[in-house]
Amino acid sequence: MGYSRIIKCLLLLSGTGLLSAAAQAQELNPNYFYLVKGELISRSIAVGDATNWYTPLQGREGQSAGGKVIVAPTNFKGKGDAIQITWASRKKLQGNFSLSGRPIDLSKFKDAASLTIDMRVDVKPDKNVTIGLDCGYPCRADLPINGLIKKMPKGEWFSLPLPLNCFKGDNFDLSKISGPFSIATDGKLTLSITNIRLEKLPDGEKGCVEE
Repeated sequence: MGYSRIIKCLLLLSGTGLLSAAAQAQELNPNYFYLVKGELISRSIAVGDATNWYTPLQGREGQSAGGKVIVAPTNFKGKGDAIQITWASRKKLQGNFSLSGRPIDLSKFKDAASLTIDMRVDVKPDKNVTIGLDCGYPCRADLPINGLIKKMPKGEWFSLPLPLNCFKGDNFDLSKISGPFSIATDGKLTLSITNIRLEKLPDGEKGCVEE
């Protein structure tokens, strides 16, 4: 699954802090930054469950048609500078959260970058959790992360780097990513997220490249 390599990346990044002030000060390129301080960067949010798999939200607050997934602003360092995503435990069905926008080409970063999420686990998962990249249905790749986030302390912020080359699937195409982030589970889970971005892998780290 590449877990050992992902955990190695996580440890290497843990001393760097969350999104640096220098990065925040730069003009944000929507090819590399998708959510910053809880604000969408040229992206929109959609949520879904079995009642309706695609419910677009106006802004950063709302819920899926069947009530499985609820999204609302929350706080990281300031008021409303993060979003909280809750999967209702009483709804025994899958729910998903996704960001989407115009297609972008990430193929040249396959072995050099990670999808990095600055996040907090508020309620730990009790079922499988996957993070995915979407390249236009049925083109996508998903990576199971429940084993990773279960290891994280509850209620503490951390950066989770997922190397792009760990995302694999039949006909998966990094050159036409229309959905640079999605997360799904059919159990209970509550996460808060402040930043989602592309980040250079630490020197010497190869992600999930086969030795």
